[in-house]
Amino acid sequence: MTGGMELNEILNIILGTSLVGTLVTIVTLRSTVRKAKAEASKSEADAETVRVDNAEHATRILVENIVKPLKEELSATRKDLQSTKREMARLRKAIGGASDCEYRDGCPVLHELRELPKTDGDDTDGVVRGRRGQRKKPPDGIGGGGYSEIGTDVEDTGS
Repeated sequence: MTGGMELNEILNIILGTSLVGTLVTIVTLRSTVRKAKAEASKSEADAETVRVDNAEHATRILVENIVKPLKEELSATRKDLQSTKREMARLRKAIGGASDCEYRDGCPVLHELRELPKTDGDDTDGVVRGRRGQRKKPPDGIGGGGYSEIGTDVEDTGS
């Protein structure tokens, strides 16, 4: 029977060793799992950092290529608008003073301001006009008076 005991002892040693091996493996696996979780967390943090960096870079590109040029254009448009407002105020003042002009009844400028705009594109009303639409000579009955300054020497900015 010593042979049977030997087998039993051998089985105990083998099984005991496997149990210890299993315990060692479990402890090692836990350590490996913790390490893997830590690496996964670090990878997620790195990915988030890259995402934030990409978003910041995209925002800088957007500001440089779109926002700044639009701000510059808006500023230039505001300057143009202020200039136009000043010109309109001067024009209103000049038109307001035209009612005191001795030639107001036959004034071609006041006549043009009183006319409604043509909608059919035909602006021929039988009057000979210069390059910028002014009458070339005053209407009959006004004798040469004061229209020679109104004409082609006025600068047309076109804007």
